[in-house]
Amino acid sequence: MIGKICKAITPFYDIKSHQMKTKSRPALVLAQADCEDYVVIPISKISRSENINLEYDIKIDPQVYPKTNLTQLSYARTHKQTIIHSSQLIDPFCDLKREYNNLYNKILTQRTTFSNEINRQATE
Repeated sequence: MIGKICKAITPFYDIKSHQMKTKSRPALVLAQADCEDYVVIPISKISRSENINLEYDIKIDPQVYPKTNLTQLSYARTHKQTIIHSSQLIDPFCDLKREYNNLYNKILTQRTTFSNEINRQATE
């Protein structure tokens, strides 16, 4: 599963209802957290450009990366990783690590940069 893009049931904050909800969206599996859980990065279309984080949202253009099988311009949200139970990961549809290793490594690098920033802030 590691390195694959899957459909995943992921949490999000619904600003209209002011509560956490879930939805099916593409997610990149980064690691196995334990025997039943995985660390994932959500992949989102980000409909409002002002919500794009220029440092941490990595663009995935389906015209540049057609084997991702994404249907629209999307972003790997490296600053929004979450843990998902294996039962909420459905239908892997691209092995990003194998098909587009440079993009995969760019995503990992930005996730590490974000994690380092968390550590910096936590130890100030």
